[in-house]
Amino acid sequence: MRQVQITVPEEFDGEVDEVLDQYTNDITSNEAEKQGTEVIEFTATVDDDEIDELTEDLKETDIESGDLYIRVLEQESLIEKGQKTKGSASLLSQEEIYSKAQEFSGFSKAQWALVGLSSAIAAYGLILNNLIVVIGAMMLAPMLSPLVSGAISMVIGDSKLMKKSLVSGLMSFLLAIAISYIAVLPFPVTMNSALQTIVSFGFPVIILSFLVGAAAAFTFATGFRDQIAGVAVAVALVPPLAASGIGLRIQNPVYALHASSIAAINILAVLISGYVSFKAIGLSPTSYYKQKEADKLRKIVPVALIILLVFIAPIGYTTFQDYQGYGSEQEIRQDAQAFFSDDLVSVEFSDSQVRVMVVGDHNETEFRNSLPEDMKVRIIEIQTE
Repeated sequence: MRQVQITVPEEFDGEVDEVLDQYTNDITSNEAEKQGTEVIEFTATVDDDEIDELTEDLKETDIESGDLYIRVLEQESLIEKGQKTKGSASLLSQEEIYSKAQEFSGFSKAQWALVGLSSAIAAYGLILNNLIVVIGAMMLAPMLSPLVSGAISMVIGDSKLMKKSLVSGLMSFLLAIAISYIAVLPFPVTMNSALQTIVSFGFPVIILSFLVGAAAAFTFATGFRDQIAGVAVAVALVPPLAASGIGLRIQNPVYALHASSIAAINILAVLISGYVSFKAIGLSPTSYYKQKEADKLRKIVPVALIILLVFIAPIGYTTFQDYQGYGSEQEIRQDAQAFFSDDLVSVEFSDSQVRVMVVGDHNETEFRNSLPEDMKVRIIEIQTE
């Protein structure tokens, strides 16, 4: 259930009352004055799934643009004697989602400050090799809003909202890189395990980015726990952006480009999966002109998908090579176990070399012949008394 507040000029009292009667019996009204004009303020309780339909019916009345004000408020439940208690649905109406997207498509001054602070904290956490600090930075970054608003704009057909979302998002990403660079500028920086982990990328991380985008869309549409989705997106964005700034600081353009590419992959994945998720829950353009605009904007999706594929192609090749290497290693381990049996102590790999440690004397030549020709083998025999 939702409580709807409607303000209209006094002369449209009867027309609005007739529209509301089609949706609910819980209607109250009172006279008021707004900017020197006599108005009527209606308050009604309406089912969640009828909010969009009611809004469209009110827009189709003869009330001029700018004279009709509709405010949708959250209501937990409606209790009436002799009637079944009606609770509030978890999914927001399309008008509520759209209004929320317009509000969250940009950042306030405080949110811009949080973007900068989270980037600096993440940068310090990375150069200190302290993942706990990096996690703290993830929880501060408010980078969810423009991405989700951009996905909504493509579905409902609002190019202005799309432009605002893209500008806000791009500026926040550039700010994160710049702040990270400036933050670590006075300090010596050396490569460590945390920085290496950021650029360690594979298909599981890509899948995670798509899941994060879908989760962000659904939490946005329900109106609950936006901060959780924000943290999930921050996990995918803040560390690589901060790492990009650090890469520039240590004058390692290859590392900086790699980290930026990972951030770009995550951004594209979130936009694409967010678009699909909002389409899945039924968001759609509300007018002919919006539909035409949506047809244009949705072309962004295949373009984003192509760019994403270009980014992940090298990752796919690397993952395939790693899989082949892993398969070869497992096969060699099995061969060593079968050949040396209980005398085998360990099998270790380094590039194209295998190091086998065994107990006692064995026919090394026979085992070497069972391995690939380009594989260098070093067998260490441990003698026992």
